[in-house]
Amino acid sequence: MHTRLWIAAIVAATPILALIPVAFPATHEAGCVKAIAGERYNQRLFMSLMRRKDAVAERTLVVYNVARVKSREVKPVSDPVICSRAAAAYSVAVNEDSPDRQVHILRVGNRFIVMDPDYRPDEYRRAITFDSTFTKPLGLVAE
Repeated sequence: MHTRLWIAAIVAATPILALIPVAFPATHEAGCVKAIAGERYNQRLFMSLMRRKDAVAERTLVVYNVARVKSREVKPVSDPVICSRAAAAYSVAVNEDSPDRQVHILRVGNRFIVMDPDYRPDEYRRAITFDSTFTKPLGLVAE
């Protein structure tokens, strides 16, 4: 009896699940990605770099052009205004016109590390560091 009830629930829910893209269409404008697998990883990586005192951590901070701050000052950004400005600045910095670019932003102190989660040539990733004006890239990293 429970199996029949479970199958009936799935059959009843199928039309609702099929209509979700119609009810909530994807937006095609620049901004932050909703959630990505690497978002939490990047935050933990930079929090770890802030605590470590070895030469590798120092070099990484220099390459990204960020200062050492307290670990609690490393936060992901989801503000839509900052996201759209960062996505536009990223597009200008890499010289690619993409009006609907989605980026991941990590705030480290007063700097913003902007990453495109879709950029994957040869399993490398690209990140650009900006200050709060998003006018000039302060660091470009391809790792």
